[in-house]
Amino acid sequence: MSSGIKFAHTFSEGSFNYFSFLKRRITKIYIPYLIMATIYYLYFVFHRHYFDFSWAVLGRHLSLGTIAAPFYFIVVIMQMYILAPITLGFCKNITPVFGILLAGIITVVSKYLMLDFQYSDRVFLAYFVYWIIGCYLGINFDMNLERIRRKKLPLVISGLLLTLLYSVVAYLEFLDFFHLFSTEILKMIFAAVASVMWLAIMPMYQHEGADILSPATFYIYLIHCLVIFETEHIMENLNIASTPQRFFITFFSAYIISVVLSVLCAQIKAKIFRKSSY
Repeated sequence: MSSGIKFAHTFSEGSFNYFSFLKRRITKIYIPYLIMATIYYLYFVFHRHYFDFSWAVLGRHLSLGTIAAPFYFIVVIMQMYILAPITLGFCKNITPVFGILLAGIITVVSKYLMLDFQYSDRVFLAYFVYWIIGCYLGINFDMNLERIRRKKLPLVISGLLLTLLYSVVAYLEFLDFFHLFSTEILKMIFAAVASVMWLAIMPMYQHEGADILSPATFYIYLIHCLVIFETEHIMENLNIASTPQRFFITFFSAYIISVVLSVLCAQIKAKIFRKSSY
């Protein structure tokens, strides 16, 4: 949803050059992902010895984003970027209420049709409604944000109630009390309303710390799982068995190491680009 907001906010009024846009997304997002996913694979093969090297397996991991749990997002968001002109036209030519309802129906139907498909979470249709809601919010974002904040109280109440309801239902399903496809619809409504709720209560501020972290966030996303894997490996070798101790070591390693390395990488990259532009 946040990606849809940023995309639509950037291109809702200005010119949209599809091939230039796609080239930037591939350069800034997909290529760094391919590099890091390959590093993960080599780490598992040659350092952790989980499996033997295979070009075919590496290719499958890269195309499906399966080498680390969060990487599904790259596969999905690149599909959204490929379809960007269609979705932007969708939001500009269809009223929000009807458009979101239509996107919701498309998402629900696609989830139902892909129930037996192992990689259904890698198909953009499973997240179509969230992207569309984001695009609608991104068009005239400042005005839409003001409207959302005027309805802060009902949004907060609705978001918290839906969070509680979905948490209970999901936990009961986890315990095998029941399994209903309608839970997917509840999850879709919960996720959409809760996300908009956070927009309503999110403070508006500018801080130099955000300026430092912002260019590094994608690198943090790419690297943090690798830091967690290696931290756990080191703790196993040191025979650290205490669950609280393992949790806190992993927690601080994931944040401190990932953030420091990513900030350094972003700053080095910025300096290189500044020098090349002179």
